[in-house]
Parts: sequence; structure tokens; C-alpha cells
Amino acid sequence: MVLLQSRGALSSTKDALTKSERQAAKAASNAAAERAHSEELDTEISGLEADLEAARELAAERASSIEMTEEQLEAERSRVEELQAELEAAVYARNQFEADMAARDGAVASANEEIAKHEATAEAREQVNLTLTHQNEGLQVQLIEAADEAAKRSVPSVPSVLISDDGSDLDVPGFSPGMAWDLELVRSERTWRYSVAANPVEDPSPFVTTDNPLKLAIEIEALALREDVGAFIGIDWQAGSDIDPAEDPARAHLTLRLAQELLASAARELSPSTLIVTSDATRGGVSLEVVASDPNDVDFKIPAPPIASEWIGIDEHGGMVVTVRVID
Repeated sequence: MVLLQSRGALSSTKDALTKSERQAAKAASNAAAERAHSEELDTEISGLEADLEAARELAAERASSIEMTEEQLEAERSRVEELQAELEAAVYARNQFEADMAARDGAVASANEEIAKHEATAEAREQVNLTLTHQNEGLQVQLIEAADEAAKRSVPSVPSVLISDDGSDLDVPGFSPGMAWDLELVRSERTWRYSVAANPVEDPSPFVTTDNPLKLAIEIEALALREDVGAFIGIDWQAGSDIDPAEDPARAHLTLRLAQELLASAARELSPSTLIVTSDATRGGVSLEVVASDPNDVDFKIPAPPIASEWIGIDEHGGMVVTVRVID
């Protein structure tokens, strides 16, 4: 009985154990399934976390991009405002320019009217000047004829102006060195009136009031060359009144003629120059020397007059100097 009960209890225990084993196997199976599901969930979670991180990074990039876009938009707005201000300034400047142009057009029109008036006045003056020029030419012709007639009345008829060194051997009746000097002064005054005088008809002769007619005659030669051919030649007179034409007309005449030749040679040079007239204590006379105004002009050289006379000394050492000597 007891054994039967024990076997029954053992059988029950076995059944319970088998049931428990089945339950344990089922539980293990369920746990494995749960673990597999959990792993699947872990994998899914990892994927979701990766997606979330990627989404966060994308969101951050988009947020940064949005911030940059807003900065660019703000910069564009500022640029638009600047351009608008520049446009307004340009429109104002254009309007101001158009106003200035309108004012200038008015000024130009007024200036053109003034120019037209001046041109008309200038044309009228040109006609007057042309008339005066013709009248002046006629007066000059009359003056030349009058001077020729005066010379014919005041000077005896002479075959030719022949003058020796001292004039002592002239045997032409009524002729003397003084007459040659007077004739040279007539020519010099005529040169002044035709080439130098501002009003050749009414201006008084400068020889009337001069104290040194020889100096004045040489200066007139230089001024006439400047007016006639544009030669700039100055006169540096340092000789005082060493030659008095009233006392020694032959030497005065010779000095003037030599000065004329030297000035004519200097006029052919391109450089400005100066005729220096000095007292020559060594030779006892008056020396004439033409020098370039520019001391560095080494090409300036005046030829010596081709004249041989004991009255004339020519020194070409260190520059050409012509001296009118005093012959005792």
C-alpha cells in the first residue's frame, strides 16, 4: 500500500518534473526568442540611433546653412541699400550736371554773341588797319622821295664816295670826310625812320637831341636788324665819347661802317650776341668785338672784315677784335 502510494507519488513527481521540464524548455525557448527579439531591437535601436545622429548632423548642417543664408541675405540687403544710395546720388549728380550744362550753354551762347561782336569789330579794325597801311606805304614813298630831294638840294653832286684813310688826298670839289659822315647820318636816320620808329612820319629824329651820334647810329643798326631779320644783337657801349665826329669825322665814319659789317655778320648767326665797343688804350683807339650772349657757345665766330689799312687793327687771338686806331 505504501509502495503503491510511493509509486503513485513518484509518478506524480515525474509527471510534475516532466511538466516542469517542458515548461522550462518552453521558457528557455521563449527566452531565446526574447533574446533574439531583444537583439533585433538592439540592432533596430542602433540603426535608429545612427539615423538619429545623421538626422541631427543634417539638421545642424541645415541650421548652419540657414544662418549663412541669412547672413548673405543681410549682406545683399546692405548692398542693395548702398546701390540705392549710389543711384540716388548719381541721379542727383546727373540733374546737377544737366543744370550746369544748361547754364554753360547759356554762357556759351552769350560768349558766341560776344565773339561775333568782337569779330565784327576786329574785321572793321582790320579794314581800318589795311587802309592805314596803304596810307603809311604811300607816306613812306613820299618820305623817301622827300628825303632824296632834300639830299639832292643839300649835297653837291659827287661821282662816288671815295674816302682815303685820312681824307687828305681827296681833290673832289666840295667833298670832305665831314660830308661823308653827314651822308652816313642821313642814311642812319632813314634806317631808324623806316625800320625802328613807331611813327615814321611824326616821330622826331633822335639825332636832334643825342650827345653821341656815333653810339646812336650803331644802336640803330642793331635795332633795325632785330626788326628786319629777327637778329638779337645788343650794344654794350664802354667807349664814352672817345671819337668825336665833329673833331674826327673820318674815324667816326670808319667806326660806324666797321660796326655795320660786324653786325651784319652777327645777324647771320643763330645765337644772340652783343657788340662791345671799348676804348683801346694799348692801340690808342676804339675796339669793336662781337661775342655770343651764351659764353658756352663755342661755334659762334664772326669773320674779320676783309680790309687792310693802317687805321684798322684786327686781333683774332682768343676772339676777333677790330680796332680803329689813332694815326698821328
